[in-house]
Amino acid sequence: MLSSDAEHFYWLSRYAERAENTARLVNVNVELMLDFPGDKSQAWKPVVEITGMEDSFSKKNSSYDENVVINFLTFDKNNPNSILSSLASAQYNSKPIRDNLPRASSEQLSFLINNFIEVSKSKSNRKRSSIISSVISNIQLFFGIISDNFVIGTEYQFIKLGRFIERADMISRIVDAQCIKDEIFVLGEEYPTLQWTSILRSLSAYEAYRISQGTISKGEIINFLIKNEDFPKSIVKCLSNVQEAINNLPNNKELKKSIDQILNTIINSNVNKFSNKRLHDFIDNLQKNLLDLDMEISKNYF
Repeated sequence: MLSSDAEHFYWLSRYAERAENTARLVNVNVELMLDFPGDKSQAWKPVVEITGMEDSFSKKNSSYDENVVINFLTFDKNNPNSILSSLASAQYNSKPIRDNLPRASSEQLSFLINNFIEVSKSKSNRKRSSIISSVISNIQLFFGIISDNFVIGTEYQFIKLGRFIERADMISRIVDAQCIKDEIFVLGEEYPTLQWTSILRSLSAYEAYRISQGTISKGEIINFLIKNEDFPKSIVKCLSNVQEAINNLPNNKELKKSIDQILNTIINSNVNKFSNKRLHDFIDNLQKNLLDLDMEISKNYF
């Protein structure tokens, strides 16, 4: 397989996953704001920070108004991490490899982005809200088509790599942002619990958590989202999928060492007992390791 093709498979997967994750972020924060007792603009700031676009946002906007933030994260073509930009980048990477993708997956992606662009021109908040929700289900359908109709070869491993590195990175950012909120906002005893519950819902993890753990607890939620080996959206499970993909690729000696070290560090850490500050430092180090892993993959295969 050509290195350029491998790169397209990898980034197609990352951008598609990014679009879904951003849609989840926006949706859950809209719901959370219905019960937010403080300044809503300050509650939207961490959401922008999760995407890593706070500098770009602040250059153009003086406050974190809800509608402005939603538009920035969703429809702003000048924001490279908006849903619109992520979908466009996914489609861009799909075109050179479309003959190697299941036809239905390419059609699904084209349908989604064309519909999204059309709705972005609408003034209707109802239509805009609906299309954001549809991104989640349509991206899941896109990956489902690939999983059910793709030969489990080298190309598939790069799709798997991209998807689960992106997911692990986003989950780490979400957990980190909530810990920062816990430090900044003092809103009574009940609201932080509501926020952590909303995070579970944003990742479609609420039911799985209640079955696994039962009682809502910040420490147990953090442990569940980072270390649970049986939940598909925990960081450990995502990185186990990355490890599996790396093991099935050639020239993987150094990459295997890197992913093994990342996983061992997480597994051997008592994250549920960390202070907010220590957890922030832990996640910051994890994100640096994921960035290094991404660079190693690029150097090795692209």
